[in-house]
Amino acid sequence: MSIDLTEREGRRLDASSRGQDAAPQSVKPCGDCSLCCKVLRINVLDKPAGHWCSHFSKGAGCAIHSASPSECQRFQCLWSISDSLGEDWRPDRSKLVLWSDDRRRLIVDVDPALPGAWRLNPYYARLKLWSDRTGASPVEVLVRSAGRLWVIFPEADIDLGPMQPDASIDSGYRIEEGRKVPYACYVQAVVRAPV
Repeated sequence: MSIDLTEREGRRLDASSRGQDAAPQSVKPCGDCSLCCKVLRINVLDKPAGHWCSHFSKGAGCAIHSASPSECQRFQCLWSISDSLGEDWRPDRSKLVLWSDDRRRLIVDVDPALPGAWRLNPYYARLKLWSDRTGASPVEVLVRSAGRLWVIFPEADIDLGPMQPDASIDSGYRIEEGRKVPYACYVQAVVRAPV
């Protein structure tokens, strides 16, 4: 089973990347779930990842919802827009917020209260299936948990160590001794001095 980030799921979770003004309509309502308000970093609010937003309160939701930053308004987790993810994948139940910033990448942000949630089944087995890059629409699967980043492959989970928000990630396969071997590493941005 693959995950399709190009069709319905590709209605993307950052509408600005497709020139849209608003996030797509949810297939499923968020309801009481607001785990995104905890696990995601919100730059404009100086809210770090893994901490509840200061504007959120349990039972009441977001105090600035009608005037929340566009960064929040545009966000839509994959569970809410995917017909293929059942109630067990709802973020407040799974402790995982799935989203994408590119149709070839799935990002899994894990609730710091249960940092190993991504390794529990059925989630781990499905992440492994989605990480298979041999299909027609290969997807890079990234897991961000407890301040660390993992790149998931069917045959390995590569721990890149502490997250480096300003670095890109290079991952794929290389040939070693005639075998395909998964690799992943951070790639630092090159800053050129003015001429």
